[in-house]
Amino acid sequence: MLRYNFQNELTELHTRLLFMGGRIEEMLNLSLHALRTGDLAASDEVLRIEDEIDKLAEEVDARSVELIAKQQPVGQDLRRLIGSMRMAIDMERVADINVNIVEQANLLPRPLIKPLVDIPRMIDVSASMFQDALDALINSNCELAYLVLQRDDVVDKLCEDIIVELREIMIKDSNKVSGALPLFVAAIQIERIADHATNIAESVIYICNGKRVKA
Repeated sequence: MLRYNFQNELTELHTRLLFMGGRIEEMLNLSLHALRTGDLAASDEVLRIEDEIDKLAEEVDARSVELIAKQQPVGQDLRRLIGSMRMAIDMERVADINVNIVEQANLLPRPLIKPLVDIPRMIDVSASMFQDALDALINSNCELAYLVLQRDDVVDKLCEDIIVELREIMIKDSNKVSGALPLFVAAIQIERIADHATNIAESVIYICNGKRVKA
């Protein structure tokens, strides 16, 4: 009976994490919209969701600690709870990053100095990495976690290309610094989202087989 209750409570915890993941995906879409358009309503919604994520992360952490204390799990069960706590922390940090992105969006002069091409790609890849890392955690899917690690290089390369391009724009025309610098900062922030997805994937691999890996 105790084992049955533990699995039910763990499923509940994972459901909460899935909900958080969905809200993170909404934030990413809103952040990209804010970068493209400067829509203040999108920025305000990101701030509202960030508060929600903070509260949910606290709940996941508290519930995980309670389950560890009550059920005293060992082995993979214990690692799954620790992984859930780590994921909640990473989600909270990704929510903070989205706030940073919309802050940069609000600084951008309009029209934009260049069409957004690589930044949307970065967000798409980072969002898919994050969603797959979450799925890997919920389903203890080690193979999917390894695939997440492989995509980190894609985001790093896109970020590098954006930085080089924007640096050249600023060097050639100092009048474009105000339009280039927020995009520069936003790209770096988005690259950090992929890093957090990678952290989660590394935790999943640890949960599955007890091995610690670094991308």
